Amino acid sequence: MNRQVNGQGRRRFSSFIPHPSFFSRWRNAFLGTLLVLAGLAAALVSVLARQTNDNRLTTAGALLSLIIAGLILVFIVPPLARSARLEMAGLDLPIEVTTGGAIFLAIVSIVGLAAWNTGNNLLFLVFALLCSTLFVGWIAAKASLRDLVVSARFPDHIFADEPAPVIVTLRNTKRVVPSFSILVEARGPTSSKAARKRKLKRKEHHKRPLAYFSYIPHGAAAEQRVEQLFPRRGYVFINGFELSTRFPFGFVRRRRRLKARNVDIVVYPKPEPIGDELHLLPMYAGRLASMRRGVGHDLFSLRDYQAQDDLRHIDWKATARARRLTVREFTSEDERRITIILDTRPVPKSELGSFEARFERGVIRAASHLKHFIDEGAEVRLILGTEVGSSGSGLEHLYQCLRRLALVRPDLASSSAEIEAAQRSRSVSGDDYSILLTTAAPGSIPARVWRSSYVIYL
Repeated sequence: MNRQVNGQGRRRFSSFIPHPSFFSRWRNAFLGTLLVLAGLAAALVSVLARQTNDNRLTTAGALLSLIIAGLILVFIVPPLARSARLEMAGLDLPIEVTTGGAIFLAIVSIVGLAAWNTGNNLLFLVFALLCSTLFVGWIAAKASLRDLVVSARFPDHIFADEPAPVIVTLRNTKRVVPSFSILVEARGPTSSKAARKRKLKRKEHHKRPLAYFSYIPHGAAAEQRVEQLFPRRGYVFINGFELSTRFPFGFVRRRRRLKARNVDIVVYPKPEPIGDELHLLPMYAGRLASMRRGVGHDLFSLRDYQAQDDLRHIDWKATARARRLTVREFTSEDERRITIILDTRPVPKSELGSFEARFERGVIRAASHLKHFIDEGAEVRLILGTEVGSSGSGLEHLYQCLRRLALVRPDLASSSAEIEAAQRSRSVSGDDYSILLTTAAPGSIPARVWRSSYVIYL
């Protein structure tokens, strides 16, 4: 919403001063048209003077053509090159002309024009040498990208804004020719909101640089361990790789795309350290019977005696009945249970900030609370809107909850506050104490939820 407001403000400001914007919009077009027409006129005068054997006029026309070409190169070519680069990037073609390549092509064009105007054999020789340089660079880049196999290994658990180690392997299967200056990029369809709003006919792809290999011998492989940073939580979809090189002259960047097995990478929200105020929450420590073995006083089960068991735990009555040593197992009384609830209802923008930013803060705080309580050995249950998860503890349960948090989105269908309050009240009506993270306004939470929850406004 802030961007729309700023954009409208800029449009209102430009409506008061239309002349500078109009002039700047058409200045390059007018100047380019005049220079091109002047260059064509000078070339035509040079050709006519040459036919009439007027050497002075021919020389003057050729010099004027070169001067006009230089002006075009200075004032017209850079804006056109930037526009062409943006268009080429949008088309996602397998060839990209670099800045050095654009300058080299301009030099080739000037030399070719001068050779055609003057008929000088030396200029024709230089022009042929420049063209052969482009041809050699094209063939060398194509040979360098041929017969390459890429593999990448990502870690099982990746957190946002935290470097993740990725092992990239590039194998050269050619028998004779090595490969030089190879950049490996992961390629996948983009999932940004801007791309969805544009609704382009062609499918957009996002590229992520992985590793750069300067030299890969023939019939060998090179491996690199690189650190990748994923700025946002959610899905990262990779369905291929892109190899590119600027070898040997750097005039053109040539690409080659390789298909790969579809890989869905889930980026978890990164937990943050939290304060000590959560230690004061009433988490029913020692009040609930655990379903795990421990050192409490409530009987859990009876089993056969083992060599490492304590003799004080032998149940002599059960031993007499079964005629073999039987020991008692007790439940753990240090069990703590807590429920973390993330409110997924969308709310309008307020003085606290936009809903998207507050919701992301809620996701990060929910992940931080999960890690805090699981590290303390508590049983934790995560509720995302109307989606109620199971209770559990340990790292495996933590990663399952973080995966759900990585993929959670605002529930646009649940717009009624009363329905959400009733569902949330039923979710927290059990014996567990709960922490509610909500973007709702203060005072909108029902009293029943307040009595059994610790409410945190985002």
